[in-house]
Amino acid sequence: MFVCWGIIELVLAHSRFWAQSEEILQFNNLLLLYSAVFLSHFMHELGHAVVSKHFGGAVRTMGIMLLLLTPLPYVDLSASWTFRERHARVLVDLAGMLTDLVTGAVATLVWVYSPPGTINELAYNLIFAVWVHTFIFNINPLMRFDGYYALSDWLEIPNLHEQAKQAFRRFWSRSVLGEVRPTHAGPPGSGGGLIVFYLSSNLYRLMVMFGIIVFIADQYFGIGLVVAGALLLTSFWMPMRQILTPLKNPLFVFQHRRVLRIGAALLSGLLVVLLFVPVPDSRVVHGVVEATANTPVHAASSGLVEQVLVHPGAWVEVDTPLMVLVNPELELEREGVMAQQRQAAFQEGKALTEGGADLEPIRERQHSLETARLSLERQMAGLTVTAPHAGIWIPGDAIHWRASWVGRGMELGRVVDDRRHHFAGVIRQEAALALVELRPEASRVRIEGERHLEFVLDQVQLVPHSQAILPSAVLSPVLGGEMPVKKGDGAGRQAVEPFFLLRADLVEPMDRPQIAPPRGGRAGWMRVVLPERPLAEQFWRAARQFVQRRYGL
Repeated sequence: MFVCWGIIELVLAHSRFWAQSEEILQFNNLLLLYSAVFLSHFMHELGHAVVSKHFGGAVRTMGIMLLLLTPLPYVDLSASWTFRERHARVLVDLAGMLTDLVTGAVATLVWVYSPPGTINELAYNLIFAVWVHTFIFNINPLMRFDGYYALSDWLEIPNLHEQAKQAFRRFWSRSVLGEVRPTHAGPPGSGGGLIVFYLSSNLYRLMVMFGIIVFIADQYFGIGLVVAGALLLTSFWMPMRQILTPLKNPLFVFQHRRVLRIGAALLSGLLVVLLFVPVPDSRVVHGVVEATANTPVHAASSGLVEQVLVHPGAWVEVDTPLMVLVNPELELEREGVMAQQRQAAFQEGKALTEGGADLEPIRERQHSLETARLSLERQMAGLTVTAPHAGIWIPGDAIHWRASWVGRGMELGRVVDDRRHHFAGVIRQEAALALVELRPEASRVRIEGERHLEFVLDQVQLVPHSQAILPSAVLSPVLGGEMPVKKGDGAGRQAVEPFFLLRADLVEPMDRPQIAPPRGGRAGWMRVVLPERPLAEQFWRAARQFVQRRYGL
């Protein structure tokens, strides 16, 4: 129950947990991280020792060993190997992980409920050390940790990994090389399972090593390269040398010449396919669907909201009156200007009867007054807000402002024509160059809510300048998108890194229903079809884009 409480709290705070993990390998956190690792390993080994002691096994030695030059605690559990009961050996194997669950639950509760400070940071590092060590390494039987030994004891197959390795070698010698000499038999009925276990464990080990390299390189790129080189040497190059060593033996080559020829032909064919045979290539671009005509309506003049003439969501035609404002000050100013115009007309007549000496200044004043009158009349005409084009009227907050003041230029709402749409897709900078070669005639767009429909593209263009503001918040992780946004951006549209924008008009499918809900603002994705190219070229480009995006190289 206590462990479940801790797991629930961790699930509820998962976004905070992963956000804080970005700082786990920072230099100022390394001491706390090592302290947490040491403490978690101490509790882990203590759990093994207690359960072994419970079943009568003597714990002769406890101490500290150097693992990758890191001092870590250990206990001697060799006495548990002699337990006759299978469940006792399995429980000793699992005791460390059960202890980790309790330690992780305590650390989670401390981290969730404690104020910021050293205790809180130590608890977080302890969570990270326990959960990562337990669920990525320890519990997995594909790696030689507690889960592996528990499985080995449960199946009663000592040295499970070596048995699986021998089973694979027997299969390779018998089924591939065609050798008929007797080989040592493995556990009865376990050949196929051992082979699957051997292949799975090696594949999983490579995946874990890749994850470790990326995790370290995210914080210390140079160290990540060193680790990558070391793992490449020990996990790939040295095993390959061991596999290829028999090829130096002429007798081996002579005995297996047919198999080697077939293998060489298959390998050559595979290389030809990878390097020279073009295959379909495509990319998925995530974006948002927007109405082609989506125009904000602004107040041309300041005034009080007197009437809203159109209900929200109603269809309007061009120049349809939407809202009426009143501004008594404009009428007063207009009457004042007209009074000055009458006075200027009287002064003009008087100047004409007196010889026209002051006629020119008077006429300039009349021109200025007429300009002012026309400007005031335009502002008064702007008090009636009209639709700029046909579409759906979507008012803003002004609908709630009856008898309230609206400033000039304030957005009153939008008119959205949902009959035609365009797709705005976001493309990371490192992938933009490849999309220059896109084939619009073969590319298609699908929209959330109408995945059964495919939209053909028209007028596709890649905006040549990098962008920083996402076209919609639905593209951010907050609303299920994939483009990271900056912390503290309440609108969720300020992208962490610049991107390019792809725009394309959508051609409505023939089978669109007569009555369809508005599509504007919906998320969608575009499958961009690129020219065919070999798989090796596609893989190399994807690897370069991954390194460029992640490390800015």
